[in-house]
Amino acid sequence: MIPEVIDKTLRHFEEHNSQPAVVKRAGEFLRHMVKNGLKPEGIAAIQERRLRDTIDYVYSYSPFYRRLFDECGLHPADIRTTADLQKLPFTTTRDILQWQDFLCVPEEKLAAVYTTSGTTGEPKRVYYTFREIQTLSNLYGMAIRIAHTGRLIALIAMPVGHGLWIGGASVQRAVERAGGLPLNVGADNPRETIKWMRRFSPNIIFSSPSYMTALTREAQHSGYRSPVDKIILAGELLTPDHKELFASYWQAAVFDSYGSTEIGSAQTIALPECTAFHLNDLHLITEIIDPVTGKPAPEGELVFTTIRREGMPLLRYRSGDKARWAECTCWLPLKAVSIKGRTDDMFVAGDMNLYGRVIADVIGKVPGTTGRVAVLIEKAGLADKLTVTAEGTPAAELVEKALKAAYPQLAVNTGNGSLYLAIEVVRDLGQQIKDLKIIDLR
Repeated sequence: MIPEVIDKTLRHFEEHNSQPAVVKRAGEFLRHMVKNGLKPEGIAAIQERRLRDTIDYVYSYSPFYRRLFDECGLHPADIRTTADLQKLPFTTTRDILQWQDFLCVPEEKLAAVYTTSGTTGEPKRVYYTFREIQTLSNLYGMAIRIAHTGRLIALIAMPVGHGLWIGGASVQRAVERAGGLPLNVGADNPRETIKWMRRFSPNIIFSSPSYMTALTREAQHSGYRSPVDKIILAGELLTPDHKELFASYWQAAVFDSYGSTEIGSAQTIALPECTAFHLNDLHLITEIIDPVTGKPAPEGELVFTTIRREGMPLLRYRSGDKARWAECTCWLPLKAVSIKGRTDDMFVAGDMNLYGRVIADVIGKVPGTTGRVAVLIEKAGLADKLTVTAEGTPAAELVEKALKAAYPQLAVNTGNGSLYLAIEVVRDLGQQIKDLKIIDLR
């Protein structure tokens, strides 16, 4: 009975265009409820209620999932619990490139679209309805108010160059919904960003570890030092050294988060005292599988089922991210994972999603190359350093030019200090068997 009441209360709050004052009160209420009343077994009961609703919904409205159920000889009544999900095949990146098959509403009801970055082909796109935008904004705004009360001027220093990234847009909506003032300045020149900070004195910063490193370095260089209450980071690995630097220089509590275009922005959180990411179990059912066998595993690939989506729900979506189940001693009653990297050739460096196959393909077209490429990612101080080695006799300048043509954001991120790029040319890559080798030493 209690999970049913909590579920209905949260649905009612999430789906309405809540005023900031309501979001603030809701944040206080939810913090009290999470700390004192919401237990793991209650969350599991809410998940299964929402899962059943989602299964019935996608069978009725999603062409892709209706076809999948019919091909597997399954009916919605066969998927009633989280364990029953294993009866379904996985949804993959290749599947959602045919996004029209996943839409559960007419296109005129779509209110937002977000796309992936980092590839040279057609990006993955994920659509949201107006109701979903309301839900995510209310929930994210409420989460901000759980962590922070009072004055809220938020510097949003996240990349916006490729256009339809979910990060900055969702944060801006959430800050507005929480009753704050968002300063969405992007993540280009750190010197210009410091000027915005001098003008408005933000007390919260939303950014990525790479850009926050560049921003801190510029602040040290220019002598700007103004305490910040909280720094909330996303998009990349946050190392202990990063966290210590940001906390020390800005005198801030440092939060970390993880999300993706497919599942939504900031669907996990790590509080300053946390040792792992806590999952938004009220909106996601999360599995970890062996990427080869597809069976449940303590460490492997993250798989997500969205249970509060309307426009484009996803069942058992293979994220490509590696993780393991973890324990955390903080007060959040949510499942926790440690993110371990990627199962494919994508890696995040200097605030960018980069793909080894794309790098190899563009370099392979440079005159004088043999087609074999080695990619080394390591730390240079607190920034990322990317060393790309091409085999053959190409001009290093042409290799760099090809890379920057494939990834225009490279020029911005190397220019602002978020990333160091080194190009090397060798006649022979020795015993490297495959045409592409990626080594991540971070």
